Amino acid sequence: MPDSTLKYNLTTPEGQAISRLFRQIKNIEDGDGEWNGGDTVDLLCDFFISLGIDINRGDYQVDAVPPQAVSPEAAPDTVAELLATHAEFTTSGYPTGNEGFFYAESGDDGFTDFTLLTFPTASAARVRRAMSVLRAAGYTATGQAPTSPEAAVRTVRVDDGVLRALPDDATTAERATRMLQDAGFTQHPETGDRAHVVSYSTPTPVIWRPHWVQIDVTAPRATGRDAREEVAHAIATTLTGAGWTVDVRGTETLHTAPPAAEPTPVPNPKPAPEPVGDPELVPADVIASIRNVLEYNWSAEQLDYDQQDPEGQKNHIANDLNRIARHWDLHRV
Repeated sequence: MPDSTLKYNLTTPEGQAISRLFRQIKNIEDGDGEWNGGDTVDLLCDFFISLGIDINRGDYQVDAVPPQAVSPEAAPDTVAELLATHAEFTTSGYPTGNEGFFYAESGDDGFTDFTLLTFPTASAARVRRAMSVLRAAGYTATGQAPTSPEAAVRTVRVDDGVLRALPDDATTAERATRMLQDAGFTQHPETGDRAHVVSYSTPTPVIWRPHWVQIDVTAPRATGRDAREEVAHAIATTLTGAGWTVDVRGTETLHTAPPAAEPTPVPNPKPAPEPVGDPELVPADVIASIRNVLEYNWSAEQLDYDQQDPEGQKNHIANDLNRIARHWDLHRV
């Protein structure tokens, strides 16, 4: 019989489910060895369902660490209701000068449905706050490019999403990215294209400064310097507020490092037991009696000790006499 090359345990419920799936697929195999696509999909769906996986939900179900948040449906009413529960935002009326006013509309890019939020008079900071709220709920919130360089209206695209937990061994770059994401900043994707909105670059390690990363602000060509510097300053403020060290290297570039890890606490040693009362003193007449006992038995017991084999010497009374003599210096040995 050939050696098994299987890399799973055949005796566990999961292993038995894998074996059962393979047998079912082999049963529907065509004569030429091909598998029918529709039948194979049906079998796979049943396989996942048998393991407790909801095939209509995301892959976060099989993450070893549960996600921090899973967003509700990215429908306009749902998104607007969630955001409007925060005092900084409202959908009621169009008060002049109210930065928190917004409205929600359906969007469709040909692949997926999403919600588009429009903030007619909001500042960049207020829109970042909105994206922070939405991301904390699990949504993917992305600032959109203005319709024209002069347009003051700000828009945010909102999609279904999952906020995954940051691993314990996350790098400095990953930690910085998550912090800025949670604060509502927009990260420039890793492409050769120029940013569509004022964004920050992916934090990259500073070669000559261990544990430091560099962050650059990037923006469309038409973006004014004030807008770029506002984002750079806000990023620095966010990092320093979280205890990170920030070294501003220019108006739109900074280096940053996380706070030093707290030392592992060392458990306190057990305190010495408090003495109970004053130590008892040995009366002088008792010491004199002990001296007499030593004098009376010393020579005989020492002689007897010398005549014993090592095993006999081990528990000989002469050992105790010597211990008493050394303690009180009653007899020179």
